[in-house]
Amino acid sequence: MVMYSFQLENFENWLAGLAARLNTTVSNRILIIPAQLGSGTIQAHNINSHLSYAVMNFKLDSDLELHRETGAPGFVISFNLVEVQKELLVGHRQQIVSDKRPFRNDIFLTDARDSTFIRIAAGSTVRRLLIFCSHELAMQYLPQDIFAKLAVQARENSINDHPLFINLSHRTMLKELFELKENDVLMPIRRLSGTIHLIEKFLHSFLRQEQAALPRTVKKNDLESMQHVEQILSSRLEGFPSLESLAQEVFMSTSKLKNLFKQVYGHTLYDYYNKSRLQRAKDLLLTGQCSIKQAGSEIGFSNLSHFAKAFRKEFGILPRDLVKGR
Repeated sequence: MVMYSFQLENFENWLAGLAARLNTTVSNRILIIPAQLGSGTIQAHNINSHLSYAVMNFKLDSDLELHRETGAPGFVISFNLVEVQKELLVGHRQQIVSDKRPFRNDIFLTDARDSTFIRIAAGSTVRRLLIFCSHELAMQYLPQDIFAKLAVQARENSINDHPLFINLSHRTMLKELFELKENDVLMPIRRLSGTIHLIEKFLHSFLRQEQAALPRTVKKNDLESMQHVEQILSSRLEGFPSLESLAQEVFMSTSKLKNLFKQVYGHTLYDYYNKSRLQRAKDLLLTGQCSIKQAGSEIGFSNLSHFAKAFRKEFGILPRDLVKGR
């Protein structure tokens, strides 16, 4: 097991401290995970003295324990896409919980001055975006009442009860961040743009939760069930699973499942599935991995004209025009 305790001021300093703990170095703001810990990278960048971020994209061969003791006055937003092996131990202040769900796809806001703890088991795949924003910067750009609500949420945040969930737009933007190539000359601008966009998305989700009392009106077990259904819809793109099979998966009635999923994610089950698979097809076409026909077939369309029609309805452009302009 590797254990790293730190005080958070910015993520470049944080990454340098982790590198020292691992007896390695940071090059061009990138830490390559040593073989004894796993494989992958962590990248960090200080935009200025008030805003910084870290992008984690690795798989562990050994347990990793991170303990934030305290930090500078500010907010930390954590976007988590973690495939958990065995369990994930997470702590905020003095509270520590064991999470044995196979996937943890959520967003948490904490106060950088508070202690936090996370232990990730060997075998887990970790994709996380961590953003530090000073209170000074937040107060400069946010209305006073919104800043006050964020501060209360960050200090009183329960690590287990009130997360915001990763939705389709979050997942798409995070995927783009994780897959940026180092040889892309525009990579720093793309990563900064994506990070700022995700902050905006987080604030939008936070305000929606405040205005609609979501997801706090929903029981914790039901929220976890919706997260499991979202994972199924995002990963199984070759055909829409039956409503009955989804309901059986989470042990609830079909009517409750339909209503609850739309309440939490803002889309019907089929709409969410359809958006997910069309985004997958768009990614395939943009990267040149397959032809238009192959992309449509990959996500379950046997009729090319139906695929083109659905694609244009979702993105406002035909697949062939997207391919021409890439």
